[in-house]
Amino acid sequence: MLHEFNILVHISTGILAIFVALFAYATNKGSSKHKIAGRIFLFLMAAVIITAFNGVLIFRDRPFLTVVTFLSFYTSYSGYRVLKTKEKGFQLIDFIIMCFVLVVAIMFVRKIQSANILWHGSVVYYLLFYLFLIVTFDLLRYLKPKIITHPKFWVYDHIYRMTASFSALISAGAGTVFSKWEPYNQIVPAVLTTLWLVGCLFYFSKYARVDGN
Repeated sequence: MLHEFNILVHISTGILAIFVALFAYATNKGSSKHKIAGRIFLFLMAAVIITAFNGVLIFRDRPFLTVVTFLSFYTSYSGYRVLKTKEKGFQLIDFIIMCFVLVVAIMFVRKIQSANILWHGSVVYYLLFYLFLIVTFDLLRYLKPKIITHPKFWVYDHIYRMTASFSALISAGAGTVFSKWEPYNQIVPAVLTTLWLVGCLFYFSKYARVDGN
């Protein structure tokens, strides 16, 4: 019963998050509608991530969904924090979250290797590399705050991370719904969402307000 309720909340909030994200893409960047949609998306993503963690830790352990969950968590959090840190830089709480995600990801890799679980490693390794790359980049920026001085960098960073969070949501959904078509249910969404991310970076960065929040 509890498992079914967790799945219901996970699916419903995930579907709502997708539609809210699409609405955010359609609004003017920096507008009140875009900000409200962004906050609702983060709230829904929090519910998706919490229920995903419940599914991974309590009910079942699937490497692909575990990595996507961690990736969604960090990209959602850091994508929101970009708006708060674009002037003052990373704070201690950001550093703590970075270290937490990095340690948990390393522990996950060691667990998978020691357990010798058979899975489609190409996709999981791709997502793990993606996660390690983002966190390591942020750690470098925390230690060297002036390494990037471009005034519009935060715009690209925000678009990149929030779109990465949206992409992870799509990939996780497709990987679960189309589980019979492994590994293509993981590979195809990963490729398509990567192309979507690149397209968003080129398109939306032109219209984003540099002085907005």
